Amino acid sequence: MTHVVAHDLFEIKIGSLSIMVNNHMVMVTLTALIMLILLPFAMRHHREVPIGLQNFFESICVYLRDEVARPLLRDKTDRYISMIWTTFFFILFANLLGLIPINAVLGLFFEGKAAEIGGTATTNIYVTGALAAFVFVMVHISGMWFSFCHERTRCSFPKACVLGPMLYLYRTVPHVEGAIGVLLFLPLFILESTGLLVKCVALAIRLFANMLAGHLLLAVLLLFIAMSKTWTVGIPVAIASVVGSVASSFLELFVAFLQAYIFTFLMSIFIGMAIHQEH
Repeated sequence: MTHVVAHDLFEIKIGSLSIMVNNHMVMVTLTALIMLILLPFAMRHHREVPIGLQNFFESICVYLRDEVARPLLRDKTDRYISMIWTTFFFILFANLLGLIPINAVLGLFFEGKAAEIGGTATTNIYVTGALAAFVFVMVHISGMWFSFCHERTRCSFPKACVLGPMLYLYRTVPHVEGAIGVLLFLPLFILESTGLLVKCVALAIRLFANMLAGHLLLAVLLLFIAMSKTWTVGIPVAIASVVGSVASSFLELFVAFLQAYIFTFLMSIFIGMAIHQEH
């Protein structure tokens, strides 16, 4: 587990506040820096026919906009597409950086805390939880905002400020006619409210669990080599373990893209459900 758990590196003290920095925090910062450098660099030339990195990133952006966001968000796509692109590339870069054995390479030259820098930030439930919390807040703020805007066209500003959020929460409950609807409203409201939270919790757990499982699989395959007691057993086990690790690494590369896509796809669905409650 040592290559997936968080390792404390150093402590930052600001007055009475003390912050312990671990390797996953460093990798999150590195991911953000790479995005701030690589994406503007790739888009520095405005070509009608993009090539190289520009073509790669533009293809992904156009696909996410036209095939993922627009069918769900429709006329509100342009409001949210920058956030969707940023979330996708942040998760993708964090996943891909985790495939690079930074800590193993540093361990060849350094000892101690310097050799523990590296790892996959998305194998930390706090990182994926923060991303899911961001989605949770954005979904419900968006739903309440568009509900407020709709009510603002029909009533005064103070009244719309109250009715907008209330009607947004009311519309999350499936409508049932008659007296049975009155009786079921509270249980359904509690169930739907819990569901709104569980959806975002599932986002965090899905990304965390998939990335963690892939790295643990690599560790287990390579551990078979160390468990071999004799050369006659060790050589075929080592060959099989290395081949299996290479195959798993290619699978991890696919999973890195897949999990970034799934996270942003589900985020688009949740936002679309919040801002288009009539559907």
